[in-house]
Amino acid sequence: MTELNPTRKVDQFGQRYNNEEDQSSGPGKGALESNIDHGQSDVDSGPRSQHHTLGMGRNQSSPGNHIHDGISSSKLGPMQMDPAGNNQIPALVLTGSKGGNAALTNLIAMLKNVINFTDNTT
Repeated sequence: MTELNPTRKVDQFGQRYNNEEDQSSGPGKGALESNIDHGQSDVDSGPRSQHHTLGMGRNQSSPGNHIHDGISSSKLGPMQMDPAGNNQIPALVLTGSKGGNAALTNLIAMLKNVINFTDNTT
């Protein structure tokens, strides 16, 4: 394949750029002006905000290293209100008998670390 413009390099994401052209393409905003503009931004104000911080909030973005442990990010599994309407409880309920099976007991314990469910097994 012939390169159409040999001065344009391909970065790790497949984007083509030219450093000299990028630097001369216009007067970019300075750091102070950019910070002033962003001081009035819509950070985390809603799901359609242009800016989001990282965190567990409803209108925040998840960091790339989140692990659904219930501490640094939410566990998987839907939640519902308890019958009294006071607390959120897991909507998934696991029932049945463990029947002395250590492997099943360990699997349930492991899943409990990442998925919200109520364990009603015996």
